[in-house]
Amino acid sequence: MKRSLILASILAVGLAGGARAADRTLPLSYATGSEVPTGTAPGLKATELSPKTRTFHIVFTKGDDVRAGLAEFATKNHLTNAHFTAIGALDSAVIGWSDRPKKAFKVVKLNEEVEVASLTGNIVRDKDGKPVVHGHIVVGLLRNGTVYAGHLLYGKVSLTMQMYLEDSEPLAAARSTVK
Repeated sequence: MKRSLILASILAVGLAGGARAADRTLPLSYATGSEVPTGTAPGLKATELSPKTRTFHIVFTKGDDVRAGLAEFATKNHLTNAHFTAIGALDSAVIGWSDRPKKAFKVVKLNEEVEVASLTGNIVRDKDGKPVVHGHIVVGLLRNGTVYAGHLLYGKVSLTMQMYLEDSEPLAAARSTVK
């Protein structure tokens, strides 16, 4: 095991050095990132989800509850396997981190204007067929730039939020793997 660790360390140093090979004048803390090696992700697997997708541009306005709005939209539009990205601003938010032993979220409640730097997530159906909105968010406080990130448990839009959402048919029982 020790031998494997030493070999892995030597390989890592060699790869890091290769990233700098293009310009030997750069300090050690810099890299050009110009060349991406091939064949270094042999475990990667891909599955084509569906050739049929629907794409929506969703605009939330002041006072809208993001998660509740998405769940209602998913029900009305029969979403089954969706993912989304968004940016905007919130008046208030509850952001959580999963505490598995307690089967609950540790939360931070923000009751002030925040800029949404990133909101990404998915919508799937639970065993009863109801939509489950699972979103991860990164926000910055407008007053001082402090950043918070985690699960979006609640978010009330302050001015607007722009979202792009794609939904595809659920996977068939027999999956086809793409190379």
